[in-house]
Amino acid sequence: MIDAVSIHARLGSDGWIRVLMKCGIAQEFLKDKHGPCPICGGKDRFRFDNRGKGTFICNQCRAGDGFKLIMGFCRLTFKDAFHRVLEIEGITPSQKIEPVKREPRALEIAEPTRRVKMLLKESCLVENCDAAVEYLASRSLWPLPEGHQLRAHPSVEYWHERQSIGRFPALLAAVRNGDSELVTAHVTYLTSEGAKIQNLEPRKMLSALTGHCGCAAQLMPANDIVGIAEGIETAFSATKLTGIPTWAALNATLLAKFEIGPDITKLVIFADRDVAGLEAALMLTQKMQDKVTTETRIPQVKDWNDVLAMQECEKREKAK
Repeated sequence: MIDAVSIHARLGSDGWIRVLMKCGIAQEFLKDKHGPCPICGGKDRFRFDNRGKGTFICNQCRAGDGFKLIMGFCRLTFKDAFHRVLEIEGITPSQKIEPVKREPRALEIAEPTRRVKMLLKESCLVENCDAAVEYLASRSLWPLPEGHQLRAHPSVEYWHERQSIGRFPALLAAVRNGDSELVTAHVTYLTSEGAKIQNLEPRKMLSALTGHCGCAAQLMPANDIVGIAEGIETAFSATKLTGIPTWAALNATLLAKFEIGPDITKLVIFADRDVAGLEAALMLTQKMQDKVTTETRIPQVKDWNDVLAMQECEKREKAK
């Protein structure tokens, strides 16, 4: 019987590009770099990483495979998207199909780019960047916990579709793999008044993570217990609320793939309270079975920064 697994095996990376283009998705969307999203229309939040299944990542639509991409773009149910793929490939539902044999590709290991290294070298302490301090204060995060590894920069160039949009103050976080090796940097672009920039994707990973496992922004020195959350603000909120040094996986997809170091004995997962966040937390918990003790904490509101903001608000009301 033909199912999604056999279709993925039949198509592979090249086949999915062909099918998606026949569904009307322009080739400009089907690239492994940040750009506009064909589903939600976001300007710089989508990346087509195509791990043999037509996979993609969008900061708003989350992650999915070629079927989910067709469903979102063409507004189809899974059943209709599945039959659309069969029709394009000329496959009948009762047909037995064999996977296309392909030569294995050598695994590419991404290296931090010259720009990543230069920006981190030029970065400053967060307290020396007024916009960064204002932003963190607006999220109830200032001052940051002692020993934090977050950095700032007074003027980072913003590139969109190979064009320079301008320069903005920014928060910088080094992104490291499971062996704590530098892979890339994560940037949060800010206005001079300390808000996230508008009409552009304010958060960017500056280069690919290809070939690396367990990548995260290691925001705090870890002991035998470490926390993991999605966003940087959520991670710092968890640390302020619990005292547990918490790292940021930066999105739900990377949270599910997180790897721990050899000295960690307990992992606390600070999940976001949405479908993608809860699914990622469950996947990570299952992955960590027999490796380390895990605990998942789920907030009553959207995320742990909302919890922190509510507590700070209550403190101010009591102080009046």
